[in-house]
Amino acid sequence: MNNAFLKSFCTLQQIYRERAFSAIALNKTLSDCKKQDKALITKIVYGVLDNDIKLEYVISRKVKKFPKGDTLLYLKIGAYCLMELSIPVYAVVNDVAELSKLSGDRRTVGFVNATLKAVAADAKNFDDYPKEETERLSVQYSYPLWAVKKLVKDYGLQTATQIVQFHSDHKTTVRFVRPLTTQQVAQRFDEAEPTLFEDAFAVKGNVPPYSDDCTQQSLASMAIARICAALTPNEGSFLDCCAAPGGKSVYFKQLKPLSEVTSCDLHAHRVELIQSYARRMNVSLKTVCRDMTLPFEEWTEKFDAVLCDVPCSGFGVLDSRPDIKLFRENKDISELMKLQYAILSNCSDFVKKGGSLVYSTCTLFDNENGQNVRKFLKEHDDFTYGEISLPQLKEANGKQSYQFLPHKDGMQGFFVAVLTRKK
Repeated sequence: MNNAFLKSFCTLQQIYRERAFSAIALNKTLSDCKKQDKALITKIVYGVLDNDIKLEYVISRKVKKFPKGDTLLYLKIGAYCLMELSIPVYAVVNDVAELSKLSGDRRTVGFVNATLKAVAADAKNFDDYPKEETERLSVQYSYPLWAVKKLVKDYGLQTATQIVQFHSDHKTTVRFVRPLTTQQVAQRFDEAEPTLFEDAFAVKGNVPPYSDDCTQQSLASMAIARICAALTPNEGSFLDCCAAPGGKSVYFKQLKPLSEVTSCDLHAHRVELIQSYARRMNVSLKTVCRDMTLPFEEWTEKFDAVLCDVPCSGFGVLDSRPDIKLFRENKDISELMKLQYAILSNCSDFVKKGGSLVYSTCTLFDNENGQNVRKFLKEHDDFTYGEISLPQLKEANGKQSYQFLPHKDGMQGFFVAVLTRKK
């Protein structure tokens, strides 16, 4: 049996059945497999997740009765390999049929074999998509239909199409503590390209989560930390309200070493993640386990800047979390909005007069982003819009709020708004 296919299948089972986080499940698999299999396993796992809607649609066009459970998963793996990878048809069909023997059912093996042969007939040039525009976008680019409709409403059809079409080059952004040249970074990785931030490089190759002088961190996450740092005096106080795993808090402290940084999260195990991150990067932070929807008089008007990087639907980070498209539903948005607004409203009390309140998400939808901010300003007349300072990105610099878009800005789809407490 093809070991890479087997490992991919077992990993995907965990994600589909148990809703395991894709990155965690995959990393666990890769830690216990042969080096020569790692690249293929990663491609299959992320590829199946990212193309889930399209794969189901293609399979549905080739069968009379739509399969379920493991049978469907065998077919998704096979269909993805046939449509997207340069593996010979006979090898995919044979290896997936062999994989399906795990079912213990001869009829399942025959069904998988026949269906994959049917898929293979037009796998590389399949074009039998729905005629209606939003349905076609949803299927062709494996984007939930409800989410496509929201994007069209928020951005218009042209930009919505660019958003759903975008695919990351899957390079990893690595941030270095000390200045390095592109040539020096390239000596450590297979490829290295400079980014808009002088301390970050996009690299390919074996990238550890961290080392003594660098750490993985997305450009959007770095941008939020830089925006907060620009709003805070050198010896000022900064509160990161939903900080785990700690990337923005740690980077802020490195940008403003004389500042006092307090990092909070709701759960103790997540606070431990912040502490671990800070220790790895040799940074001193104050960490607190607290529900940030609840008042805390001791912090009233205490901080020069407060960051509310709130829980959200996550549609701006699908490149690293493709499983979001599987499990997030439209009905989740209203509940998230209530939580987001509760955190923003409560934490506004912690901002000094003349200080800054920064609201951020990693999603693309206006009702989680601009709508929350507009509601907040309407109900809190002691706040007004502030100004983003991010000179490396002229499109955002000087704006009151900004939506990063992967296809346009080359980074994950975060949203940020700066609010100022009136003196």
